[in-house]
Amino acid sequence: MSAIEIQQQVNSNYYFNLISFTLLFYDYFLTLDWEVSRYWGSAWNVPNALFYLNRYGTLFGTIPVVFQYFWTTESTPHKLAICAGLHSYHQYFAVVTQIVIGVMLILRTYALYDRNRRILVFMVCIAAAVIGVGLWAVLSGPGAKTNEDDEVLALYIGCSSSVSSSETLNLAAAWGGMVVFDCMIFILTLYRALSRRRLSSQDLLTVLLRDGSIYFGVMVMSNLGNILTFALAGPYTRGIPTTFANVMSSIMISRLMLNLRDPALSTMSGRFSRSTTVTGNGIFTTYLGSGAPGEQTELATGVNYTDTGIELEDRLYR
Repeated sequence: MSAIEIQQQVNSNYYFNLISFTLLFYDYFLTLDWEVSRYWGSAWNVPNALFYLNRYGTLFGTIPVVFQYFWTTESTPHKLAICAGLHSYHQYFAVVTQIVIGVMLILRTYALYDRNRRILVFMVCIAAAVIGVGLWAVLSGPGAKTNEDDEVLALYIGCSSSVSSSETLNLAAAWGGMVVFDCMIFILTLYRALSRRRLSSQDLLTVLLRDGSIYFGVMVMSNLGNILTFALAGPYTRGIPTTFANVMSSIMISRLMLNLRDPALSTMSGRFSRSTTVTGNGIFTTYLGSGAPGEQTELATGVNYTDTGIELEDRLYR
């Protein structure tokens, strides 16, 4: 491969990752006011902890990845050693990010199915298999490189190394597992929503189906694009959508959680109704106060572990 071809691939890598970083930080500031109004001051529980872990774990955890691609200094043995560490960090960070997002999707679907343990066991088994494949791809990758592919460029900007042809199958399998997991979550959400289509009040289920469909479409396209780069791209552009896929999955799951606390869900269910139940046993419930003028409004939404199951609540106190 000529030096010009290598430089073109490296530049493509830089530009694509720059787009990913821009989307992450731009969306954070774009939705910060939603986070403040819908999460800050609410009771501390498992969904809140996962929301903050995903949002701020991705935000601050991406900083070393930015450093990996745009660290500007002379190429020295010390820099190359740090670059190797950053490369390993990026791989493990991607796995951890997907695990956190997977847990949030499992809890969301578990609540949608009225805390059905068989559904939970099924989802956990699929997730465990996907995590196993991902860890296998990360742990077995470095030792599988060949001498001709295991090349680290002496670059002034960032750290770029090739992905060997022997690694592509492992990494493509890992991202293929994510496609399988996303398909499972989407099918379960779609089935549950359609099975409740005759109910008189479906606002929350409509939001769940809408957001689930958007999440599924975006993530499947991102993951399939990532898989295709492993099969068709050059050694320095294989897997360049990895950061993009992680960023988009984090953004999408954050918006799913934020949309569940949209006050419009309460007003759509009936401004003066005391309680509107979307499912037969009250698993999704909207509580509305009397609406007396002048009273303070507070939003407190969460997943509560009760004797009757997990409740996704949107409470509007007036």
